[in-house]
Amino acid sequence: MNRRVVFYVRHARTEAGDIFGSIFKKGGGSIFLIAEVTLFHEGGFRIMRKKTIFIVILVLVLVPVFLLTGSKKEPEKAAKPEKITIVVYEPVEAKGMTEFGKVFTQKYGIEVEVFTVPWANLHEKIIADLTAKTGTYDLIAIPGLWSLEFIYAGYIEPLDTYWSNPDLPSFDIEDYPQDIVNLVADDDHVYWIPHHATTQILFYRKDLFEKEKLRPPDTYDDLFRVAEIFTNNPKYPGVYGFATTPKQGEWASSTWSTWIWSWGGDYFDKNWHCIFNNATGVASLEAYAEAVQRFAPPDCPNYGNEEGGAAMQQGRVAMLQMWPYLATAMQDPSQSKVVGKVGYAPMPKKELRFPRLGSWGLTISRYSKNKEWAWRYMAEFNSKENVETIHREAGMPICRTSVASVLAEEDPLFKAIFVSFEHTKERPGIPEITQIIDVWGLAVSRVVVGDTDAQTALDDAAEEIEVILRDGGYLKD
Repeated sequence: MNRRVVFYVRHARTEAGDIFGSIFKKGGGSIFLIAEVTLFHEGGFRIMRKKTIFIVILVLVLVPVFLLTGSKKEPEKAAKPEKITIVVYEPVEAKGMTEFGKVFTQKYGIEVEVFTVPWANLHEKIIADLTAKTGTYDLIAIPGLWSLEFIYAGYIEPLDTYWSNPDLPSFDIEDYPQDIVNLVADDDHVYWIPHHATTQILFYRKDLFEKEKLRPPDTYDDLFRVAEIFTNNPKYPGVYGFATTPKQGEWASSTWSTWIWSWGGDYFDKNWHCIFNNATGVASLEAYAEAVQRFAPPDCPNYGNEEGGAAMQQGRVAMLQMWPYLATAMQDPSQSKVVGKVGYAPMPKKELRFPRLGSWGLTISRYSKNKEWAWRYMAEFNSKENVETIHREAGMPICRTSVASVLAEEDPLFKAIFVSFEHTKERPGIPEITQIIDVWGLAVSRVVVGDTDAQTALDDAAEEIEVILRDGGYLKD
């Protein structure tokens, strides 16, 4: 948050000036007050603390007339930019934001440019722009996973200062699940609007399941049994029973998270000691690797989200652990051979059904030169009306409660997601998490491809991650 020392003149026609002018009545000349405030682009001043600290009260008997004259001017509105820019990862986000961009351009005459960046380059590209303070992107779509890194570094703007500004659009943030909102918030401020909150679910071939008179698997034992039926079955040539995303990096870490939590395990204890390499964690990784090795297509170790989705679209797999945003692609006849044949179910359970939570939302870059117009785009894009139309038509996973609750009653995809919300969470959003995820992702990939066993891979990962945690001050002993 930008804080600066600002001098207020008693007769200045600002919100703060009017307040302070009513307090100080005495004395010749002009009274100047110094207080901690924030300056908005529209020119108005808003005090950020209830208890403003007065550092100096300076009484000047003689003040140049030009100072007083300048202080009487009305604050100017933020200049209308020619363009605002957005950086995103997921194709359905880009589609929705581009579609709304057309509406925004028609309404305000401001061009909206949406940059879609592959996951492998997204964090690096965004951080490079933020550390350089260039303000290339006005709006940045981030996952909740990056929350603390971006808040602690001061990269993103607190949004409540915008929706509480009477000159800007308000926003009904209370229509969103509080746990999701709080992923990118601190004790004082909210830093995002989450347009996407969902869990991993199971895509399955309805037509094949109907032929075998099968139901979606309720447990992982069921998943193995069903996957075996479709793998190497001459009745279903070219079909494999199951696939997930064991590609090294975020993809492997992401999908294995669902398995370790379902087995009853976790990554760290309350004191940040690694526990993912205990017997429970090892068993979950062994099962994950076995599922890929026994039932998945030979190229599955290289699957990220897009590759896994393509395998389902081409009719190569009977079941797929995947994110709901790819459901739209399954129904696109220009790229899918399984239109109308894909069903959706919650992921199975071991001890618990515990899929990983995925969340994305828009934030305003601290270095944007168009913050108020960026806010206007964000607030209008996430209005209930646009969530019901543009978000849904783009295939975005909806988390605005008043809309999502209705969809869950009529759409099997949303029903699968809602059932999955009973137990779900995300990996810890500490600033070091991107580095830690790379370590987890390598460990999982090594086991899947058969380079080493689960215990060795996780022990090696724990040793490396403990160094990261000690350097970050999390581990003291």
